[in-house]
Parts: sequence; structure tokens; C-alpha cells
Amino acid sequence: MGRKNYQPLSYTICSNTYALLPYVDGHRNWTRVIEDRSEFVVEESVYKIVSSSCTFYRGSLESATLYSQKAIRVKHKPPVIIGEYYGNPLIFFPTHSPKNRDSVWLNFDAVELIDSDDSGKGTLIHLSNGAIVPLDVSPIALRNQHSFAGSLRRFFKNAQQVHKHQMVYLTKRRYPPRKQHPMD
Repeated sequence: MGRKNYQPLSYTICSNTYALLPYVDGHRNWTRVIEDRSEFVVEESVYKIVSSSCTFYRGSLESATLYSQKAIRVKHKPPVIIGEYYGNPLIFFPTHSPKNRDSVWLNFDAVELIDSDDSGKGTLIHLSNGAIVPLDVSPIALRNQHSFAGSLRRFFKNAQQVHKHQMVYLTKRRYPPRKQHPMD
């Protein structure tokens, strides 16, 4: 990984954010951020970063959660769309309840493989940058979470297509071709 001593006071999730992991420093809950080419600690909790990132992209974690629950009918630990980059949803999913301070948030697009650890009880998350993140969470549960995130992406993309077709239809209806004047 790249630099590791960088410690910003706040952080906004972006497309090269791969994982947000809780990091305890004494009595303070900070966040270990894994990006595509770097890794560092931020002096904010994981939940605060996720919540403030949703706000940055003109939404809220609550509205993103409600959208996801409605879209894919997952009530417990739903994946959320943090924001949108040039028409592509930035989807993250939690390993625990979002407010749980042990919850890790993973970028759907950054997860290459979800594998069992040697004990068979934990999980090794292989990220697309080559990093491997060991988690004390069932691989079956994480595969389900990842699958739900894929369903959310499909729902979002289908909704985009429907909206795009509606706009084309409305545009055609609103501006019909001009009738030819008899003198033309």
C-alpha cells in the first residue's frame, strides 16, 4: 500500500474508497480507510464517515437506507447508495448494523472474492487492489450482503433505463414534428 501515516480529521467516501474499518485508539473510535492505492487512519468513526458522505452527495444515510429497503426489500443491514459518479452508483454494504461500532463498510465494486478463513468461521475479503481484509464474520453472511448490493445496483440501473426511456418519450410528445406549410 501507499502512505500510511496520513491522519485527516474527516473523510468523504469516493469511488477509490474500498473499505472502512473501525480502528480503536485508546478510547477513541477512528476509521482505517483502504483506498485503491493508499491506506490511512481518519479521526472519525466509520458511521460518521458514511453518514457525512451521504450528506456530501446531497442525501442522507436514512434516505439511502429507505431507498434500499424499498428497492430490494432487505430490512436488516441493507446496502446503500452513498452517491453517484457519472451515472454509476457508489454502493457500500455493512458487515453489522450500521450504527454498530464494529461494523465494516465495503465498496461493492472493490470486492473481488469473499473466502473462508482457515477456521471456516471468519472471512477473508480480497479487494481489487490486492489487499486482503480478515473479518470475524460468517462468509455466508457476507456473500449475502454482497449479493444484496448487486441487486441494488441492478435495481438502480433498471430505474435509470426506465427514466431515460420516459424522458425520450416525453421529449418526442412535447415537441411533435412541425407540419408542412402548404406553401413550402
